[in-house]
Amino acid sequence: MNEEEIKDKNYEFYINADLSEYAGKWIAIVDGKVVASGERADVVYDQAKKIYPDKEVMLAKVPTEDTLIL
Repeated sequence: MNEEEIKDKNYEFYINADLSEYAGKWIAIVDGKVVASGERADVVYDQAKKIYPDKEVMLAKVPTEDTLIL
């Protein structure tokens, strides 16, 4: 799988998965699964890279129910 396909897989997971348990938090996604979560993006990213140093990490903020995305 090339880098573009990995990014697409991670993005597809993010938009389709039920991430309600992570509402308001940052998540790190690797190979289509959440591998770390927390309040600070830098900490979440560092945790994911420590576990998967050679993998592409997608970092995203999970919106809360009252967040309006335009």
